[in-house]
Amino acid sequence: MTSLKSRVKFGFMKKLFLYVFLVLMWFNVVVAEKISLIDIKIGDKISKYFNSQQLSKYYVSNADPSPSGEKLFGKDLKYSFIAMTSEDKIFVGDYAFYQIYYENNSKKIVSLSGTDISPDVGSCLKKRSEKVSEYKSKNRITSLFNKHESEDIFSDGVKTYNVGFYGPRKIFAFSCYVYPDDNVEYSFTIYENEYNSFIYKKMNE
Repeated sequence: MTSLKSRVKFGFMKKLFLYVFLVLMWFNVVVAEKISLIDIKIGDKISKYFNSQQLSKYYVSNADPSPSGEKLFGKDLKYSFIAMTSEDKIFVGDYAFYQIYYENNSKKIVSLSGTDISPDVGSCLKKRSEKVSEYKSKNRITSLFNKHESEDIFSDGVKTYNVGFYGPRKIFAFSCYVYPDDNVEYSFTIYENEYNSFIYKKMNE
């Protein structure tokens, strides 16, 4: 016959196992929620990567308007977007600032971007090359894309080093921005072609 002491010990061990199991399950869920920007694909539903609480928390309602003063983003318009920083711990490394744009009706992702500060131009160009190679190695950029590389200086003194890959449905843009105060910023963006045409038209009206 099993003693009371043994039954108590067995019951305690069952509870301890359950607690450990629940903690591990919680830890796995938390880890699983963290994603890398490269995992997100244009055309996927935004709900595949973010839950309703996150969409509400990171929704941007006060985005800058177009040069003509037209509001471009909002739940009552064609597109909305969410923004977050590395401190929000949604993404794994890579960037300090993230933005994900989506179409309100279909909820499909139409653009995404990541931005980070680089210590100098050389470091930024190195990261740009590494990111291009990473997307090519994952077959996200293929022979169907046409490469275009350029260097530009704008009237405000900002210099850019751009590498773009133009495909049938989307554009990949890898850029380094050098500002007059010598700050250097690395930026990566993917645009769906239709969304890119929409933004270009609105920003140049």
